Amino acid sequence: MEERRQFVRLDTRLSVEYRVIPSAAPKQSVTKDIGGGGICMFVEDPLKPGTHVQVSITLPDRQQPISFTGEVIWCEQYEIIGKTQRQRSVEAGVKFIQIDPSDQHAIMQYVILGLRQPPRPA
Repeated sequence: MEERRQFVRLDTRLSVEYRVIPSAAPKQSVTKDIGGGGICMFVEDPLKPGTHVQVSITLPDRQQPISFTGEVIWCEQYEIIGKTQRQRSVEAGVKFIQIDPSDQHAIMQYVILGLRQPPRPA
């Protein structure tokens, strides 16, 4: 599969509130990664590519959350098999389709600074 990303991604867990447009109830989740063009987030149920979502993300050290409208580009469901149980997980790749340029810039700064941090010892 060909990689088509234009922006680097930072693996990070950020609080997310999302809702499917037009009228679904908001749901809480976390990101898997984030970049200047979009996010990957965990979702409760599979979302069809092309679905529009309203998303609010809270960056560390920033009081106001960043809100944007995104489009689901892909969604994948899989099972994590552990020693004692199986767990279902659903990830969705969401690209920004409507975001304030200053908010997108703040996300890109967060990613760049995060990539500069030395890795934490395991």
